[in-house]
Amino acid sequence: MPKEKQYKIVNARVEVLSGGPEPGFLVAELELQPQTAKGKPIFYTLAEVEGMPAFYKTKASVFDWFVNQDEHESDLCDLQNKATLYEGESYADFFENHKGIECYEGLRYLIYVMRADWDDVEAFIKATKGKLLSEIEIPKSDVEEDWENGEEDW
Repeated sequence: MPKEKQYKIVNARVEVLSGGPEPGFLVAELELQPQTAKGKPIFYTLAEVEGMPAFYKTKASVFDWFVNQDEHESDLCDLQNKATLYEGESYADFFENHKGIECYEGLRYLIYVMRADWDDVEAFIKATKGKLLSEIEIPKSDVEEDWENGEEDW
């Protein structure tokens, strides 16, 4: 059985880009450092528009591309075409079919920091920085709990 890759949490952040009367749009990013001799940072990004998630994997941060979309329109098109790990209408399919999805626990981390209360998020990020992803307990997000309970109309 192959040994699971180990990743150290370097940083995480989340931003609400729109909401209220406009469609809800949030972005979250997780920077991980693979624990290998040649490990270069990896960035996982979650963009959620009205509950529809899209996950991306990149070698550099793309967080500001989402924050400043007008300046990075072509970059975002390229990102969607080349770096998408998962894209769906809801989180239900993601949880249902997560086997084989790269760095699943890292993606759960992103979902949690995006969907939790802001005060909890800040404390969680602070408490997990510098730790191995495999050594932390990631609380279940509202959408993960809903999926476990068979509630799919979210």
